[in-house]
Amino acid sequence: MTVQHVILDRDGVLNVEATGGWVLRVQDWRWQEAALEALAILSPGRTLSVATNQSCIGRGLVDAAVIEAVHTRMCAEAAAGGAPFAGVHCCAHSPEEGCRCRKPEPGLLLQAVGASGIPPEHTVFVGDSEGDLQAARRAEVTPVLVRTGKGRDTESSSAATGVAVFDDLLSFAHFLRRGGTLSPSAGRVGTQ
Repeated sequence: MTVQHVILDRDGVLNVEATGGWVLRVQDWRWQEAALEALAILSPGRTLSVATNQSCIGRGLVDAAVIEAVHTRMCAEAAAGGAPFAGVHCCAHSPEEGCRCRKPEPGLLLQAVGASGIPPEHTVFVGDSEGDLQAARRAEVTPVLVRTGKGRDTESSSAATGVAVFDDLLSFAHFLRRGGTLSPSAGRVGTQ
Protein backbone atom coordinates (compact mmCIF):
# COMPACT_ATOMS: atom_id res chain seq x y z
CA MET A 1 0.00 0.00 0.00
CA THR A 2 1.18 3.49 -0.82
CA VAL A 3 0.37 5.82 2.05
CA GLN A 4 -0.96 9.09 0.65
CA HIS A 5 -3.03 10.26 3.63
CA VAL A 6 -2.09 10.04 7.31
CA ILE A 7 -4.88 10.77 9.78
CA LEU A 8 -3.63 11.31 13.31
CA ASP A 9 -5.30 11.07 16.67
CA ARG A 10 -4.44 14.09 18.80
CA ASP A 11 -4.14 13.31 22.52
CA GLY A 12 -1.40 10.77 23.19
CA VAL A 13 -0.18 10.79 19.58
CA LEU A 14 0.53 14.44 18.76
CA ASN A 15 0.45 15.91 22.25
CA VAL A 16 1.12 14.79 25.79
CA GLU A 17 -2.15 14.02 27.50
CA ALA A 18 -2.94 16.59 30.16
CA THR A 19 -3.68 15.71 33.76
CA GLY A 20 -7.32 14.67 33.85
CA GLY A 21 -7.21 13.71 30.17
CA TRP A 22 -8.06 16.99 28.44
CA VAL A 23 -6.12 20.04 27.31
CA LEU A 24 -8.45 22.71 28.67
CA ARG A 25 -6.21 25.76 28.13
CA VAL A 26 -4.05 26.76 25.17
CA GLN A 27 -1.03 27.11 27.45
CA ASP A 28 -1.38 23.44 28.50
CA TRP A 29 -0.69 22.20 24.94
CA ARG A 30 2.58 20.19 24.82
CA TRP A 31 3.77 18.24 21.79
CA GLN A 32 4.86 14.64 22.20
CA GLU A 33 8.64 14.42 21.99
CA ALA A 34 9.76 14.57 18.33
CA ALA A 35 6.17 14.80 17.03
CA LEU A 36 6.93 17.94 15.01
CA GLU A 37 9.98 16.25 13.49
CA ALA A 38 7.81 13.25 12.62
CA LEU A 39 5.21 15.45 10.94
CA ALA A 40 7.91 17.13 8.84
CA ILE A 41 9.03 13.68 7.65
CA LEU A 42 5.48 12.49 6.96
CA SER A 43 4.29 15.62 5.16
CA PRO A 44 6.13 15.67 1.81
CA GLY A 45 3.91 13.98 -0.76
CA ARG A 46 1.21 13.11 1.78
CA THR A 47 -1.90 14.74 3.19
CA LEU A 48 -2.02 15.04 6.99
CA SER A 49 -5.29 15.29 8.93
CA VAL A 50 -6.27 15.12 12.59
CA ALA A 51 -9.28 13.26 14.03
CA THR A 52 -9.93 13.83 17.73
CA ASN A 53 -12.63 13.20 20.29
CA GLN A 54 -13.01 16.22 22.56
CA SER A 55 -15.89 15.28 24.83
CA CYS A 56 -14.66 17.92 27.28
CA ILE A 57 -16.83 20.30 25.21
CA GLY A 58 -19.97 18.15 25.39
CA ARG A 59 -19.39 17.55 29.10
CA GLY A 60 -19.35 21.32 29.69
CA LEU A 61 -15.75 21.39 30.94
CA VAL A 62 -14.56 23.89 28.34
CA ASP A 63 -15.99 26.14 25.66
CA ALA A 64 -15.59 25.05 22.05
CA ALA A 65 -13.74 28.31 21.33
CA VAL A 66 -10.91 27.23 23.66
CA ILE A 67 -10.47 23.92 21.82
CA GLU A 68 -10.52 25.82 18.52
CA ALA A 69 -7.74 28.05 19.91
CA VAL A 70 -5.74 24.95 20.91
CA HIS A 71 -6.17 23.60 17.37
CA THR A 72 -5.18 26.96 15.87
CA ARG A 73 -1.93 26.82 17.87
CA MET A 74 -1.36 23.17 16.94
CA CYS A 75 -1.90 23.87 13.23
CA ALA A 76 0.28 26.99 13.24
CA GLU A 77 3.17 25.21 14.92
CA ALA A 78 2.89 22.19 12.59
CA ALA A 79 2.76 24.43 9.51
CA ALA A 80 5.77 26.42 10.74
CA GLY A 81 7.63 23.12 10.92
CA GLY A 82 6.74 22.30 7.32
CA ALA A 83 3.78 20.03 7.99
CA PRO A 84 0.43 21.76 7.42
CA PHE A 85 -2.72 19.87 8.33
CA ALA A 86 -5.36 19.59 5.62
CA GLY A 87 -8.05 19.49 8.30
CA VAL A 88 -8.81 18.97 11.97
CA HIS A 89 -11.93 16.87 12.50
CA CYS A 90 -13.24 17.13 16.04
CA CYS A 91 -16.11 15.40 17.82
CA ALA A 92 -17.36 17.59 20.66
CA HIS A 93 -20.08 15.16 21.81
CA SER A 94 -20.13 13.37 25.13
CA PRO A 95 -20.20 9.56 25.01
CA GLU A 96 -23.85 9.56 26.11
CA GLU A 97 -24.94 11.43 22.98
CA GLY A 98 -24.32 8.37 20.79
CA CYS A 99 -23.15 10.31 17.74
CA ARG A 100 -21.64 8.66 14.65
CA CYS A 101 -18.54 10.86 14.64
CA ARG A 102 -17.17 9.93 18.07
CA LYS A 103 -14.49 7.26 17.87
CA PRO A 104 -14.80 4.24 17.93
CA GLU A 105 -17.49 5.13 15.40
CA PRO A 106 -15.99 5.92 11.97
CA GLY A 107 -17.54 9.36 11.35
CA LEU A 108 -14.46 11.52 11.98
CA LEU A 109 -12.28 9.33 9.80
CA LEU A 110 -14.86 9.25 7.03
CA GLN A 111 -14.97 13.07 7.19
CA ALA A 112 -11.18 13.24 6.87
CA VAL A 113 -11.12 10.74 3.99
CA GLY A 114 -13.91 12.59 2.18
CA ALA A 115 -12.26 15.98 2.63
CA SER A 116 -8.91 14.69 1.38
CA GLY A 117 -10.22 13.04 -1.76
CA ILE A 118 -7.78 10.18 -1.10
CA PRO A 119 -9.36 6.73 -0.97
CA PRO A 120 -9.35 4.67 2.23
CA GLU A 121 -7.00 2.08 0.73
CA HIS A 122 -4.26 4.75 0.64
CA THR A 123 -5.05 6.12 4.11
CA VAL A 124 -3.75 5.16 7.56
CA PHE A 125 -4.96 6.27 10.96
CA VAL A 126 -2.35 6.57 13.71
CA GLY A 127 -3.81 6.21 17.19
CA ASP A 128 -3.07 5.08 20.72
CA SER A 129 -6.36 3.58 21.92
CA GLU A 130 -8.66 0.67 21.21
CA GLY A 131 -11.31 3.14 20.01
CA ASP A 132 -8.84 4.54 17.48
CA LEU A 133 -8.11 1.09 16.07
CA GLN A 134 -11.81 0.21 15.93
CA ALA A 135 -12.66 3.48 14.17
CA ALA A 136 -9.94 2.85 11.57
CA ARG A 137 -11.28 -0.61 10.80
CA ARG A 138 -14.87 0.67 10.57
CA ALA A 139 -13.75 3.42 8.17
CA GLU A 140 -11.79 0.82 6.17
CA VAL A 141 -8.46 2.61 6.62
CA THR A 142 -5.32 0.89 7.86
CA PRO A 143 -4.85 1.26 11.63
CA VAL A 144 -1.42 2.03 13.10
CA LEU A 145 -0.70 1.97 16.84
CA VAL A 146 1.91 4.05 18.64
CA ARG A 147 3.07 3.26 22.17
CA THR A 148 2.77 6.85 23.38
CA GLY A 149 -0.29 7.97 25.34
CA LYS A 150 -2.45 4.90 26.01
CA GLY A 151 -0.61 2.89 23.34
CA ARG A 152 1.42 0.60 25.60
CA ASP A 153 -1.75 -0.55 27.35
CA THR A 154 -3.64 -0.84 24.06
CA GLU A 155 -0.89 -2.99 22.53
CA SER A 156 -1.87 -5.91 24.77
CA SER A 157 -5.57 -5.70 23.83
CA SER A 158 -7.31 -7.82 21.24
CA ALA A 159 -8.00 -4.65 19.23
CA ALA A 160 -4.25 -4.46 18.45
CA THR A 161 -4.15 -7.89 16.80
CA GLY A 162 -2.69 -7.61 13.32
CA VAL A 163 -1.86 -3.91 13.71
CA ALA A 164 1.55 -2.39 13.00
CA VAL A 165 2.98 -1.01 16.25
CA PHE A 166 5.62 1.71 16.62
CA ASP A 167 7.28 3.25 19.64
CA ASP A 168 6.11 6.73 18.64
CA LEU A 169 5.14 8.88 15.68
CA LEU A 170 8.78 9.48 14.77
CA SER A 171 9.54 5.76 14.44
CA PHE A 172 6.48 5.41 12.17
CA ALA A 173 7.63 8.36 10.06
CA HIS A 174 11.11 6.85 9.68
CA PHE A 175 9.53 3.51 8.71
CA LEU A 176 7.60 5.16 5.88
CA ARG A 177 10.59 7.24 4.78
CA ARG A 178 12.67 4.05 4.47
CA GLY A 179 10.00 2.65 2.14
CA GLY A 180 8.22 0.44 4.66
CA THR A 181 4.81 -0.73 3.54
CA LEU A 182 1.69 -1.41 5.55
CA SER A 183 -1.37 -3.52 5.01
CA PRO A 184 -4.31 -4.29 7.27
CA SER A 185 -2.66 -7.64 8.06
CA ALA A 186 0.86 -6.27 8.40
CA GLY A 187 1.22 -7.40 12.00
CA ARG A 188 3.76 -5.77 14.23
CA VAL A 189 6.10 -4.75 11.43
CA GLY A 190 7.16 -1.58 13.15
CA THR A 191 8.11 -2.83 16.59
CA GLN A 192 11.19 -0.66 16.88
